[in-house]
Amino acid sequence: MSKMSELAYDIEQLYIEGLNVGQIARQLNCRRQIVLDWIAGNGLKAFDEWSTDAQQRLIRDVMHDV
Repeated sequence: MSKMSELAYDIEQLYIEGLNVGQIARQLNCRRQIVLDWIAGNGLKAFDEWSTDAQQRLIRDVMHDV
């Protein structure tokens, strides 16, 4: 398995476990953008299609991780 395949698998597992973007990036020692790209690349809803509550929770998570 290539390094990128391993990283994608690890991101997926942590995402399923409910970790937020910042937590996943820190645990895997990678950039947040890689995690966000994985989320977008897997057909998950675009941010502007999320409920207002979900958007606010993500913003809180990201701001908390800064």
